[in-house]
Amino acid sequence: MREVNLSWNAKTIERSDFAQITAISNSYEVVAHLGVTPSGARQLVKISLKAGYGISNINEIDYLEVEGQLNSHPLPKEGGEGIIIVWNRHPLSVAAINFDSLHVIPPYTIGKEGLQITIRGLPESVSGFLKTTRLLLPPDSVNVVEIEAGENELFSILSQKQVETTILAYRAGYYQNPRGISMRELSELTKIPRSTLQEHLAKSEISVMNWIAKTYLSH
Repeated sequence: MREVNLSWNAKTIERSDFAQITAISNSYEVVAHLGVTPSGARQLVKISLKAGYGISNINEIDYLEVEGQLNSHPLPKEGGEGIIIVWNRHPLSVAAINFDSLHVIPPYTIGKEGLQITIRGLPESVSGFLKTTRLLLPPDSVNVVEIEAGENELFSILSQKQVETTILAYRAGYYQNPRGISMRELSELTKIPRSTLQEHLAKSEISVMNWIAKTYLSH
């Protein structure tokens, strides 16, 4: 397993098509990935719009499409803040999807400071994505991070879908006390059937608990 941090500074972002996002927003934070297809990613986004700009301006960006709001959260008003569900068809997003065993880890923000993302996956997938990235939008810095053996072992006992579902549930507030979102709302948000979602989370919880117990008892 390999992890890499990629960074683009503010000047690079302003020279790219991401400038369409920074032109209308103070901050555009991808909180979670709700799903992926060969043509794009469905993302949960926290956005702070600049004065005079609204949802219609997001839809004018050729690679973005607003699907709707998050449950009881209203769509942000012009110049306001809010949480929205967006389809992202940017070439970088599509490139990440097309590599097996590669995961772009949210949250990450496109804003006045630029953009920094973390990717994790098998070495060949990470290398392939880096080559594609250097063609599409060369990063200003690339930093390889060593993953601790224990963490590597933990991820090896969970499927990619279990990892993604658990992270999404955590980001949405499912593991808060009291819960920030119900199982029904989480199912509606992810468009994963409730029974399937419960199965993914239950298996993840059991696997993690067993891993913790075995790791502790082995010492």
